[in-house]
Amino acid sequence: MIMAKVYLSFLGLGFFNHKTNQYEYDSTVYELDGKKSTKTEFVQVAEIDILGAKKFDRIIIIVTQKSYEAHFGNINHQLRELDANNIIPLIIKEDMSAKGQWEWFEQILEHIEYADKLTIDLTHGYRSIPIIFSTAINFLQKVKNITLSAVYYGAYEKNKELVPIIDMRDFYIINEWAEAVSRLVEDADARKLADVAQKTDTFQAGELNDEELINTFEGLTNTIRNVDVNNVAAKTNSAIDLIRQKEKNASLTGKILLKLVIDKFESIALKDPATGRYDKPYFHVQLGIISLLLDHKLFMQAYTVMREFIGSIGMIEIEKAKLNSADGRTLRRRFAEVFVRMLQKEEYGWIFEGQNKKDKEKLIPYYQKLKSLGIELILREFTKDLADYRNGFDHAWTSKNKAYSDIEEKGYQFFENLKKVVRLLEENSILV
Repeated sequence: MIMAKVYLSFLGLGFFNHKTNQYEYDSTVYELDGKKSTKTEFVQVAEIDILGAKKFDRIIIIVTQKSYEAHFGNINHQLRELDANNIIPLIIKEDMSAKGQWEWFEQILEHIEYADKLTIDLTHGYRSIPIIFSTAINFLQKVKNITLSAVYYGAYEKNKELVPIIDMRDFYIINEWAEAVSRLVEDADARKLADVAQKTDTFQAGELNDEELINTFEGLTNTIRNVDVNNVAAKTNSAIDLIRQKEKNASLTGKILLKLVIDKFESIALKDPATGRYDKPYFHVQLGIISLLLDHKLFMQAYTVMREFIGSIGMIEIEKAKLNSADGRTLRRRFAEVFVRMLQKEEYGWIFEGQNKKDKEKLIPYYQKLKSLGIELILREFTKDLADYRNGFDHAWTSKNKAYSDIEEKGYQFFENLKKVVRLLEENSILV
């Protein structure tokens, strides 16, 4: 599909001249980007005069029946004098009810194609129609993927002899910044933020339009999406520290947007320096990560973290079990997996051989402790199901008839069970 350059404007009635007994607009000279127009009563003619008619493939003038009869013949003549063609009068009803608004909006929508480059003038129009359409620009950007080239307004009251035309396009970028932050905090996706930053000036939410900050956000969200759970807390701490620095000199808009990011991610930050052990702060960060992934509907990642979470519980009393050492990672591969297997089958069904059997024997005293406290029973009741769901994701559900329909519901149930287990581990001084 070929992208078209479209000029779209609204034409109202103007003022009623009792001497001539008709609606009129005053003639004046308009100025845009230092260039002056010929004298005209229509801001649309002034803009086409300054910008050049050949710049646009279509010129859409939105009118009511009354404004069409009062002015369209004149404005059409003046535009054609400037060599404009493909001028489309789009007559809409004057019905300002909710139903009427939808009807005329959909009329306009029919004339805007996918990926069009849109120049809009909001100076004139019937009642609140330009205002309502202004709020729909964000819709067009998302659904039609339009590029907003300019949003003009002729500030007639400022200087009636030489009227400045103001381009308000840059203000509409606030919609994109809001969406970008929303994607970051709701979907752990920093790509939109990077995209918006590339096409906006630094004075617009400049606190977010910062390469260092965006790179930090991308690193954090990639770590979350890639389920690099042992590095999430460190990256989150770095991101929040950087946000705190940016907040100091942030605009009000920037502070609001940055606070949304902090509120979302601080649950997975460490309040104290990491010890590298399977301790209370570590498990609380893991719970924060699971909650974040479930809320973002990143269920495959959430189930992976929950399954590994159970393995981590098995590491709590393993001597020299460290997160950040080669020996610690070797111990995890041995003991975490054996611990999960111990919970997936009843004791009479255990089959462990070689090193796995030795590791199981070493875990038995800790396992019996959990059993005496009722923690083992809680874990046993859902570990097999959790592993089954996680394996479904791992194999793209090819071993099942179809993906389970209760993935989200079960995910939150498993999460609540894990929180209960952590609470019992703390209450019994196992987790410190």
